Amino acid sequence: MSSPEHTEKQEFSLEKSLAEIRSIVEKMQKGVSDFDQQMALFAKGNELIEQCQEYLDQAELKIKQLVDGQTEDADFDI
Repeated sequence: MSSPEHTEKQEFSLEKSLAEIRSIVEKMQKGVSDFDQQMALFAKGNELIEQCQEYLDQAELKIKQLVDGQTEDADFDI
């Protein structure tokens, strides 16, 4: 049985998300005949891109905090 924390928030992996985005792009480039499937792939890809962007924005902020010497305010869970 999984703990509630594990089921609520899964561990984010930039590498896995980028690989999944690549896979989605390849599928869409090959052509998907079903419009609903195309829309589902597009929506999933867009969601993954947004998650990656949020992760990278947070990483950039943490790096800026390190560079500026604000280590006491930085949360280093990357």
